[in-house]
This record gives sequence, C-alpha cells and structure tokens, in this order.
Amino acid sequence: KVNPVQPDPGIRITVWDGATFHSVATNRLADQDYLIRLARERGQGITIRSHENPQTGAALDRHFRTSFQTDPAAVSVEQKQELCRRLYSTISGRDPRIAMTQVVCQTHHEYRIFCDVDRLLSADTVRTLIFAVTVASATGRQVQNFGYRFGSGWDTAEQTTDDWATGLVDETVAALSAEPLTPGEYTCILSPDVAGILAHESFGHGCELDTMMRGAARALYYIGRRVGSDLVNIVDEPGRPGTNGSIFFSDDGVLAEEPIVLVKDGILQPTMMCDRYSFLMMKDRLPGLRQAASGRLESWSHPVYARMTCTYFVPRPAEQGGLSREEMIARTDNAILLERASSGMEDPLGWGIQLQVLHGHEIRSGRLTGRRHYQIGVTGYVPDVLMSVDAIGTELKTSDAGTCGKGHKEWVRNASGGTYLRCRLKLG
Repeated sequence: KVNPVQPDPGIRITVWDGATFHSVATNRLADQDYLIRLARERGQGITIRSHENPQTGAALDRHFRTSFQTDPAAVSVEQKQELCRRLYSTISGRDPRIAMTQVVCQTHHEYRIFCDVDRLLSADTVRTLIFAVTVASATGRQVQNFGYRFGSGWDTAEQTTDDWATGLVDETVAALSAEPLTPGEYTCILSPDVAGILAHESFGHGCELDTMMRGAARALYYIGRRVGSDLVNIVDEPGRPGTNGSIFFSDDGVLAEEPIVLVKDGILQPTMMCDRYSFLMMKDRLPGLRQAASGRLESWSHPVYARMTCTYFVPRPAEQGGLSREEMIARTDNAILLERASSGMEDPLGWGIQLQVLHGHEIRSGRLTGRRHYQIGVTGYVPDVLMSVDAIGTELKTSDAGTCGKGHKEWVRNASGGTYLRCRLKLG
C-alpha cells in the first residue's frame, strides 16, 4: 500500500522580553496581514525586562540543502513499490521458516526557515529509509528481527541489495536455535548500534540542559568529575551528514558546525546540549557552557527543547590503542557480543540502564563459539558501566533511523551509534 503524508506547513512566532520567550503558532500562512497582526498582538502587553537581544552568532543569510545523487521526489511510486516487492520476495522466499515479512520504503522532505534580527536561514532536508521486519517460526518457537538502510537520496535504496535481504533472513532463522541466557554480570562487547543506544538513553538525555534545570538529571552534579574510563569520549554531532538526526541549524538559529562534547577522556564536560533559553538561564552558573545547535521542536506547533541529534561514542585510532572488531574479540576470553538494539528507556536522574538487545553471541578464548542468545535485557548503573570500558574500537558507525521523545512526547528524528566497545553489564 501507498501512504502519502500530506504537508503540514505552519509558523511559530516568538517574542523575547529580556527574561523569557513568548510564542504563538498558526498554519494560516497565506494571510500576511493576519501574521503581522498576530506578531504585534503577541508583543503587546509584555513587560520588557531587558533590551539586550540574545545573539545566535554573526549576521547570516544562507540556504542549506541535503546532498545526494538522485532526488527521491523524482522516483515514481511504481519504482518504490517495485523495490519493496523485490526485497519482500527475496526475504519471503529465502527460507520456509519465515512466517511474516514486512518491507517499508519511506522518503521524506522537510523545509525549514529561521529568521531573527540577524539571521535568515533555510534548509531543504531529504531522507530515504528502507526498513524490513522478519518473523521466523519453527517447532513452536517464534523470533523477530529487523534491519534498515538509511541515507539522504534515492541512492540508498538503489544500493539495497538482495545480499542485504538474505543476510537479514539468515540472522533471523539462526535466532530460532538461540539458548536462554543465565542472568548475571558479563563482560560484553557492544556493536556500534548498541553502544549508541547506551550513549543516547543512559547518558544523553541527562545532558540536555533543560532536564538539568528541572532538577531531573544527576549529571548536573558531576560536571568536571570523572564518570568513565579514559577511553570514554561521548559527543552529540548535529551536523553529521547522512544520519536521521542531521540538521544544518537548530530551531533557534544556531549553526550545526561542530560536535558538542559531553564526555572527554572520562570527564563530564560543561558543554551540554542546550536550546537558546536554557543557555541564557545557565550561562552564568555553568562556566564553559556554549550555545549549541540543540534547540529543536517537533513541528511548528510545538515548543523548542534541548534535544539530541546524533549521539555516539568516539572511536580511537589504532596507534592510540583502538581495536578492530576482530581484534577486540580475539583479545577477550569470556564475553557476550551484543548486536541489534531494539529499545531503550532513559533514566537521567537515577542513571539506571534499561535496554533491550535482540542478539547475543558467546565468546570464549577469543573466538565466537556459535552459541546464540535472543531478546536480552541490559541493565546497570551508568558510571559503573562507563568506568568499566577497557577497550574501544577504531571504526565509527552512526545510523539509527528512529525518533526520540522527550519523555513520552515531543518526537524528533534522531540517530546514535559509535564504535565497538568492551565493558561490564548485567544481562538477563
């Protein structure tokens, strides 16, 4: 089936009184007189507490656009359907134990404009997602798996091969023979996507500055203190190209020019993810805080919050001790390799870890034994886990085609990832 999503244009008008922001939103874009009147009415009756205007940076008039080879808008619906049918046929016909298959192709076009006293910014953002879900069933047992390919233009779809589809099936079917995992504490090697969800859910939410302002993040009391081993470096990179979280500028006009360093060599940094309001409120209380391209809104009808974009563990060059996946496995005696994160939940105040991972692979004497585990719960205390990191990979992978909520609402597109890393976790 084809499910076109209708455009949802609108505008958000914000007035600054010197201490806080006052906003109003509407989708009546065609009536210019109404918009001018709405802006004036929003400003009337507000007591000006300071005439200092919050600055986002130097004056700038600039347009941004996602780069790609083929625009998804130029691809016909029939071509997109044919891709889904081909992948569906490959997956469904690969093994008789495949009981259900779903293949989804999504293309998305987002256009945003930001304007204030100094800046006029606009951005065309184009994204393509190929997503497949498989269910295998045999001898009364059922397992589920998923895979995705994400990129900017239609190039990603064209590069989605049958080999990718058959690999997904083989991984799904192999999980039918998975054995129960004895609950306990294990040495674990995390794949980049599992490391990414650890960085995002267990740590990233607590480094959103508005969460700290509400007293809902323990990280506020650990700034400048050690929270992980020397190998732990965590950043949020708004401008990282090719991910679902990529932005060119925040929704309060800050350019996405550089990563936001959250943890450096195990030390929690003051350079938190902040929107313009939380920056203005905390800049005098938190030395070292800088404006960040983290102010994001779900849509024109929603408020701006400090949000993550692409949060990940930074890899380490080989000459500085970084290891490849194969080297890390070879240098590990007894462990579980965790792959394919399926869900997670944040706990910024308690720093508890709550993750779900689909696949676990046993490692013994530096080799994968072939023994598998399925549907693994991951828990632990964030500083304990980060302090236990004793090996870090050399390769950076950031993907994740999902969205992130602020608690239970305010959904924005997001990404995470990183590199392979080794640590201690409680599994069940």
